[in-house]
Amino acid sequence: MQAQTTHDLDWERDFTSPQSDLTIETGDTVRWTWTDDLPHTVENDTGSTETFNSGTITGLGQTYSYTFTVEGVNPYFCGIHGAGNMSGTITVVDQLSVDEFAASKLLMFPNPVSTELQIQLPNNFNEGTITIFSVSGKQLFGQFVKNDIKDVTLDLSQFKSGMYFIKYQFGEHIETKRLVVK
Repeated sequence: MQAQTTHDLDWERDFTSPQSDLTIETGDTVRWTWTDDLPHTVENDTGSTETFNSGTITGLGQTYSYTFTVEGVNPYFCGIHGAGNMSGTITVVDQLSVDEFAASKLLMFPNPVSTELQIQLPNNFNEGTITIFSVSGKQLFGQFVKNDIKDVTLDLSQFKSGMYFIKYQFGEHIETKRLVVK
């Protein structure tokens, strides 16, 4: 574990995905900075790989930092204002080369989604899979994608409202993102 980068996030009401989501490397630190004077917490949500909790902190400019040491997905939220108003996901990956990190040009929209999720795949991907998991880690959907397909539409109309994780695995490239169904 060599990475030791500090990633800064604002922490205030209505701060949610996608601006609150990060993909970082093992050993990196995330520092949340209070940008309002309200009391907040930063704490892991159900299904998080690591356990962290700032406790209640109040005050403009206050900070909480946590260093992530285990590869995995870490949903988090404010225990005072709830996941619907303040939440995000920190995805921790093993160290990536600059080329691998830059190659991630995968786009999915809209997020939050109500019926159809559009996914645009990068031109240089190998065939692979798209998988959707519940926050508890149960696989709910999986689809194999051939390398000649660049746009995928997923019908999510049968999914209940809530938070999920969508995992893309194309060759050696693995990416997990938070998905909200409304």
